[in-house]
Parts: sequence; structure tokens; C-alpha cells
Amino acid sequence: MSGSKRVDFIGIGSGKCGSTWLYENLVKHPRICDRNLKELNYFSDLYDEHPFSWYENQFCDCADGLLRGEFSVTYLGHPEAPARVRRHYPDARLLAIVREPVRRTFSNYLHAIRKGDVSPRTSFAEFYADEANLVPARYADHVERWLALFPREQLHVVILEEFLRDQLAGYRRLFEFLGVDADFVPPDYAKRSNEARSYRFLWIENTLVRTYRFLSRRGYTRLVKRIVDSRVGEIVRSINAVDREGPRLTPTDRAALVTYFAPHNARLSHLLGHDLSAWDAPARTQDAAASRE
Repeated sequence: MSGSKRVDFIGIGSGKCGSTWLYENLVKHPRICDRNLKELNYFSDLYDEHPFSWYENQFCDCADGLLRGEFSVTYLGHPEAPARVRRHYPDARLLAIVREPVRRTFSNYLHAIRKGDVSPRTSFAEFYADEANLVPARYADHVERWLALFPREQLHVVILEEFLRDQLAGYRRLFEFLGVDADFVPPDYAKRSNEARSYRFLWIENTLVRTYRFLSRRGYTRLVKRIVDSRVGEIVRSINAVDREGPRLTPTDRAALVTYFAPHNARLSHLLGHDLSAWDAPARTQDAAASRE
């Protein structure tokens, strides 16, 4: 794809893996358009709602010569997204970020409470008893669909825990993949984004998240960005935040989910040609990745 209609890269997921933090640093690169929008959700939720010209127009503010792209975490697990992306951008570079699946599932549980989709009285064990809540972290299922339509060299997968151990090396590999200056260091690259918090009035947080989701899933991504950039929501969250310990991931829950995810992790390891055996440890201390969504 060439000219003003070009899209160079597409982030495909996964959610609750630090995608917001990674994307905010990605677009700091001087060769990457910082007008790119996150969570367009076009190839998942909006493909039948808007013409393709609507999607192309989302990048009209990007100057010539800069890389254009977006990151929508809904793409990775969407059954039709790979074919839709290939139809329009068969040469696009694809970027994914994944995280140890037990922690990812626990983070999704906390986020579901924030969204109001799950009652705060629901235990984590009750949450993961519904296998639908485990499917997002079965990464091999999703990666297989993408690799069935795209060559392996077009897909760059960031393993969050490994990336956090050496962020400068991680960004170097990422920028090399995108074909831009790999020596660039994003300012404040270690600053956290979307940290999990506890709230005094959960209904306020539910309302914020549901409003963002409602607008984003209906194509009002630019409006959402303006609201986020205004920091009104962040001010409300800071006022509503409370220093109170939330639910914890217990060794029992972790052991049950390690057993569940082990064969899926093995398949992903084979697909990527990368050792992921650390994910199968029976217990882990809470690390920096656990506080990112």
C-alpha cells in the first residue's frame, strides 16, 4: 500500500498485557506518526459499520514520510480480523504483545469488575470457571489464525515479562522490526500507564470505562482521544482512588490455571520458536507486569 492511504503496521493485541503503555512509547519515535489512534477496532467491531474509506481517513493527520499504524487489542482473538486485514494490507507489519496467561486472566478479572461486567462479589475462581474468560489468554489459538494468512516474519510478538527485564533491548528489536532508527530511546519509557487501582466508588469507574468503550466501539475514537488527552477522566480517577488492597491471586488459583494453560503455552512456544517454560512455574512473585493492564 503506498501514498496517503498507506498503513505500515497494525497492533493486534492482546489486551491486559501493557499495550497502552507500549503504544504510547512507540509513537514517540520521530519516524512514527504520533497522530495514530489506539483502539480503532475497525477490523473487529466496526468493519460492517463503516466503509473502508472511514478507516483510511483516520490517518489523514499523519505527515508524509511518517509510519502510520494503529493498535486494537480486539484484533488478536477476532475470528475474521486476520482475513480482513490481509484483504486491505497484506504487507503490513503486525505487532502483538502477550503476557503470562495466568496474570493476564487475573488482570482481566479486575478489569471486568472495573467495567461493571462482573460483580465485585464474584471470586476469581468463579470468574475463571467460565472458560470463555480463559480463551483470550489461549494465545496459540489466535496466533495460529494470523500465521495461516501472514508469513512469520511479518509478525513481531513482544513477551511482556522479557521486555520489562531489558526495555532498551526490547525497543531496539521493535524499532528494527518497524524499519526505523533502532537507537532511539523513548523519553520516560519506564513510566507506567493504566495501572490497576482500587476505587472508593466503583460505579464512577464503571461509568467512565463504559463510556469510553461505548464511544470507541461505535467509531468515535477521536472523541475518546480528546477526552483522554484532556485528563478529565484521570483527574476523576485520582480523586476516586483509594489506598486499599484489592483481590489477590492465590497459589491455589494459580496452580489450577498453570495446569490449564500449559498445553496452550507449549503450542505457542512451538509457533514462535521461543522458550516460554517460565510461564509454567507453580508460583510467582508479583512483578511490575502485574500492575499494568
